[in-house]
Amino acid sequence: MVKRRTKTLQRGGMDRLMHWRYISEDKVSDSYGLAADEVMALRVGENHSSSVLRLYTYRSSSALVGRFQRIENELNLGFCKEQNMSVNRRPTGGGAILMGEDQLGVALMLRHWKGSKAPRELMRHFASALSEGLLVFGIKAQFRGKNDLEVEGRKIGGLGIHSNASGGYLLHCSLLVDLDIPLMLRVLNVPIEKLKSRQLQSIEGRITTVRRELKKDITLNEVRNTMRRLFASYFSVELEQSYYSPEEKKAISQMESSRYLNKDWIYQKVDVPDFSGEARQMTPAGLLDVRVTMAGRQIKAVFLGGDFFAEESAVSDIEGSLRWHSSESEQILRTLGNLYAKRKKELAFLPIENVIEVISKAVESAKTISQDSTVSYGCFVNPKIGDAEPVHS
Repeated sequence: MVKRRTKTLQRGGMDRLMHWRYISEDKVSDSYGLAADEVMALRVGENHSSSVLRLYTYRSSSALVGRFQRIENELNLGFCKEQNMSVNRRPTGGGAILMGEDQLGVALMLRHWKGSKAPRELMRHFASALSEGLLVFGIKAQFRGKNDLEVEGRKIGGLGIHSNASGGYLLHCSLLVDLDIPLMLRVLNVPIEKLKSRQLQSIEGRITTVRRELKKDITLNEVRNTMRRLFASYFSVELEQSYYSPEEKKAISQMESSRYLNKDWIYQKVDVPDFSGEARQMTPAGLLDVRVTMAGRQIKAVFLGGDFFAEESAVSDIEGSLRWHSSESEQILRTLGNLYAKRKKELAFLPIENVIEVISKAVESAKTISQDSTVSYGCFVNPKIGDAEPVHS
């Protein structure tokens, strides 16, 4: 947990807590919701607003891709059209997500925290506040990989960060209070017909929700109110109920029209193509079935399936450590060697040499498959670089 101390301002010889704005909204359109996040981050960066915490929900359902993803690779656009489902592109990095009335959007706009403008440090504070909010309900969540909030290896939230020219940061989380997983699998461009039932069960087993963890039908407002209280406590601030000024409303409307209702933005092309491959092998732990998604010469994502025995969180660590990673075997060995040294007990029955061999075979397989045969996974990517690399700002 990140240590913190009370942050106060001096006024009239007395200490007082900093005041941040709090905005709560429900059932907003995707274009409006995304525009509001971006505009408020700009306002905060320009010092026209204090820091803002915004907790909101979308209309059911909206499919949103990350800033640098190829929308045709990530979403089943035909299915989305059949379902009259809105699609859009976020300003933050990360993977494709499904947002609606059962997913709480958590957006924090600020310039820095305790003098730090390091994106990874800001993400850690943001994730810690979210974790403390979930802990109130008895849910122990951890910030793992590059952008996941997990409960014992199961993803309960996806985080993203975006910095703008004014110096403002937008930190965002899609917190899964509940989720229609079968619908998500239809919306995301996952070739369900090519996946065996065991693989589908494995995918579903790596996602969880607040309601699933609590085994009861908690309301989204209960989660929202708890998050508001714990964010105020974690950052040692007072959150004052607020709404948009006339100037902010005008800016949001303009941003919505120019960007988030603009097909050129939503369907923009990303220079880095995706292609996928798979390989399988029997190991002392059981069958290891590996799928990889490549972007250029980089491994975009790895999915480990099969009937092997291993600690689930350790398997998630393997997958997370290889996101946006070199596909060179020597580099994979170095990364996994460090991980195995830390998780030796949990991975004892899954030999590292088997894992590397199967991943390498899957990478080679991917090189023979067209870029249209893709599997969607969430990650950060910077399309301005020839080969995809992680983006932290």
